[in-house]
Amino acid sequence: MENECITVTIDRITFCNEQSGYYVLKASSRKYPQGVTVVGNFGYIQPGEEVRVYGTWACHPNFGMQFQAMKFTLLKPATLKGIEKYLGSGLIKGIGPATARRLVETFGLDTLEIIEKEPEKLAECPGIGRSKADKISSGWFLQRSIQDIMIFLQGHGISPAYAIRIFKKYDREAVRKISENPYILAHEVSGMGFKKADAIAAEFGITGNDLRRLKAGLLYVLSNATNDGHLFLREEELVKASLEALGVGEPVDLEKAMAALVAEKKLIRREFRQQNLYYLPASYRAEDGSAALVKSLADNVRELAREKIIAALELALGTHGLKLSEIQQLAVENSLTRGFMIITGGPGTGKTTTLKAVVCAHKAMGRRVMLASPTGRAAKRLAEVSGFTAQTIHRLLEFSPQEKGFKRNQNQPLDCDTLVVDEASMIDMQLFYSLLQAVPKHASLILVGDADQLPSVGAGLVLNELIKSDKVPVVRLNAIFRQAETSSIIRNAHLINHGQMPELTVPDGQHQSDCYYVAADEPDKLIGLLKNVVQKSLPGRFGYDPVNDIQVLTPMNKGKLGTANLNAVLQEALNPPSPEKNELEHLNRVFRVGDKVIQLRNNYDLDVFNGDIGLITEIQSEDQEALIDFPQGPVTFSTSDFLDLAHAYAVTVHKAQGSEYPAVVMLASTQHFMMLQRNLLYTGLTRARKTMVFIGTRKAIAMAVKNNRQKMRNTILAVLLQNMSE
Repeated sequence: MENECITVTIDRITFCNEQSGYYVLKASSRKYPQGVTVVGNFGYIQPGEEVRVYGTWACHPNFGMQFQAMKFTLLKPATLKGIEKYLGSGLIKGIGPATARRLVETFGLDTLEIIEKEPEKLAECPGIGRSKADKISSGWFLQRSIQDIMIFLQGHGISPAYAIRIFKKYDREAVRKISENPYILAHEVSGMGFKKADAIAAEFGITGNDLRRLKAGLLYVLSNATNDGHLFLREEELVKASLEALGVGEPVDLEKAMAALVAEKKLIRREFRQQNLYYLPASYRAEDGSAALVKSLADNVRELAREKIIAALELALGTHGLKLSEIQQLAVENSLTRGFMIITGGPGTGKTTTLKAVVCAHKAMGRRVMLASPTGRAAKRLAEVSGFTAQTIHRLLEFSPQEKGFKRNQNQPLDCDTLVVDEASMIDMQLFYSLLQAVPKHASLILVGDADQLPSVGAGLVLNELIKSDKVPVVRLNAIFRQAETSSIIRNAHLINHGQMPELTVPDGQHQSDCYYVAADEPDKLIGLLKNVVQKSLPGRFGYDPVNDIQVLTPMNKGKLGTANLNAVLQEALNPPSPEKNELEHLNRVFRVGDKVIQLRNNYDLDVFNGDIGLITEIQSEDQEALIDFPQGPVTFSTSDFLDLAHAYAVTVHKAQGSEYPAVVMLASTQHFMMLQRNLLYTGLTRARKTMVFIGTRKAIAMAVKNNRQKMRNTILAVLLQNMSE
């Protein structure tokens, strides 16, 4: 349907969501004397105002024809009736319907002009004295400033949803602050990036080698590097990337900008092996602080009588009927005397059993034990397999949205003697530092994880660097237990990890396996087979629920075989539109009841975090809100929260870290050649608990198996630990 433009006067506000700025308006005009419903994100609007709205007509299943606004221009009321309604709507302190009527009767069409430019004349109106005139004048300017901010932001191409975020952050200072330095948007407002801020800055004449632009560009490049997993950039890396991003030729002014940022403590420069390393302050503190805290914990070795250790171990084994190998027993014994240790191993090597034995032994010693994992799904699984209560690290540390930090820290440490953290490969440097700060000095911290999996989504390479340092106790579980040897998933995981091709079973109805391969080379054929496997084959053969039990994994977000396209295909196949299912549209995406969704960024206000997967159970069309059921419980999302939400029928392997699913379908195509790496294939395979299906080509799988060149991350945690020990 083509875009249209209509000009209407707002008669009343039927619904307003203050969080998202979404409105349902009843409006009218000469063209629509019977009235029209206008819906959209208006940010801030009042009855009586005249608006020019651009958008499309749509028929809502429950509420009929509506005009869906994409953008709008605010006009001043041009009629006596409009002015009276506008002023009497309650938006200006000191003016109610009666006062509005008197003002319009006294000043007519000039009423708004007089309030704005000659407020002293208001006292001429019957019933309005000097005091009330001043009140009306100040109320008017407050209201206009709010409107001016919203119009200013939208006039610079900022969508209403982002405009709401900006207004909430800066209030009436928004226009002044953004005009002075538009680049604050890139660093201080979630979801706004440097490029958007740079485009706005250009409108204010801030271009080229302007110091504000250079400083913002440097911070942008370093922030991007952090998003790519790096804790710092070497000076030559930072200069080269910044020159490219800014499109400037000479590095002279850039060096001035770097020096200014260091002086302002917005960048930290570290001299290391005849090189300058540049960090964002938080990354520097996290790496440096973590090294010191790990050393402190690792130096804490307890003297325990051998009889006590044996007694605790036997009590744990006897109570829970656990059987341990010698290396597993060693892990449990070491955990009782060490302040810090790592237990690592691949699938089927007994990490979970060892973890359970560790917890039992520590409890037998009378120690207070806490268990945690990086994600909600991983914490839920940890609780199920261990039999003990577990929670996410964020919940454990009690994040406070008001204080924008964790309540648990050095000043208020955790109430425990032992902290066991599973899926440790997922922990990034920043979260690790927060965790270490909250561990009591007398306590033991035990990390359990598989160092061969993909690194954390966040910056750093924590588990690998700790192991690499050789300065902390590490127990490696290498032997595959007999009961695990029957699993093709586990056997193939170890084959892949050793650079060998997995044993792939082609489904023929005769041979039973838990790891299958379906051949497909062309993307269209692959997508057709994918739909069949998820919709029919796996549910029909094994009874899996297509949405809740099966997870599709792919290496990339973009392209025909990326998450964006696959989610559109799978949503249509698994959760098609229906009159019984409410839905809402956001940024050209349709979310409906029954959709599987994933959170893309930590949202501390809602207590949902990057990688959390949930199911939409309810949508309020009028409120433009959705109730989403996550592992940690139901959460209500408003329109602005949908900026960080995506469909999750298909997710990247990175996003699936720390999670296990009954069945996994993973695409392996040469289209993904940039991402085909051994640890990616290994991580994807080990997400499957019962059934794994590869769809693609053997060539793509072979490429991944052979490619063990892991992308390096800039971190020196291991070196810092070694230097501290020396």
